[in-house]
Amino acid sequence: MMRTSDHKTAGDWGLIDFGGDGGSALTGGRRLERLGGLLVDRPLAQTDLPPRRRPRAWAEAAAIFDRNADGQGRWTFHQPLPDPWQVRLPLAPAGDAAITLEVRPAPSGQVGIFLEQLPQWQWLHRVTPAGARLLSLFAHSGAATLALASAGAEVVHVDASRQATALARRNAAASGLGEAPIRWICDDARAFVAREVRRAARYDGVVLDPPSWGHGSKGQAFSIDRDLEPLLTDLATLTGSGRSGGQGGPLLLTCHSPGWHHRRLRDTLSEVFGLADCESGRLECVDAAGRSLALGDYARSRPS
Repeated sequence: MMRTSDHKTAGDWGLIDFGGDGGSALTGGRRLERLGGLLVDRPLAQTDLPPRRRPRAWAEAAAIFDRNADGQGRWTFHQPLPDPWQVRLPLAPAGDAAITLEVRPAPSGQVGIFLEQLPQWQWLHRVTPAGARLLSLFAHSGAATLALASAGAEVVHVDASRQATALARRNAAASGLGEAPIRWICDDARAFVAREVRRAARYDGVVLDPPSWGHGSKGQAFSIDRDLEPLLTDLATLTGSGRSGGQGGPLLLTCHSPGWHHRRLRDTLSEVFGLADCESGRLECVDAAGRSLALGDYARSRPS
């Protein structure tokens, strides 16, 4: 595996550097991450970024993603990749609990791992009561699901992508959670939740990471601006508005959508669920120089 001697990360993962790409400030910048010991160079949507701090490290990138003038993306690999290419991420101090996630470079430029979410996965592991019945929506490659399961919860994992669901199941097996009580559902999140409301199902908590827009398993369109609040209203029915009854579980709402600042997420979650104890903040990574890079927002409430 590749090593770079002039910077430090937490083991084989972490944000190494980020900044402008040397072009117009309007074109955004780039980030350099270590994933499973390999350096990955990818674009950032943010504009007006500070200069990069570690120029020598960028030359050692094993995987680089770029877009052409038409917006088409392409990965370039400068060395053979591990198979499977995996990252082990801690959920608790001193390595008492961890999950293993597979790195899967996609045509979109995503890699299946969102390091800015790691503090949220650690929070879920810390606050989730053993035995809670929890719902994980827009569950992607399964990190939040696995954080809940590692705490002893029973989890219903819902994502509209068969490929993402298959990846999440591989991640569960790699994390030693292949036999955990996880129900894997490939379906549109809104459609599944609506059916659960009709069935009078009950959950102790919910985690969701909705996209700005997307499509369900049968082509159903999703728009966060139009569909988030109705979805949250149904989820409040499933979990109990005001967080009364049941054994209690976490509520976590994250997103990477412009216009949904964490204060808006907090106010929306608080109003729909009748919460008095909702907190919120930015989803951030800290690079090797100690600089924070904001990559999204969250709002959450601890178990009652």
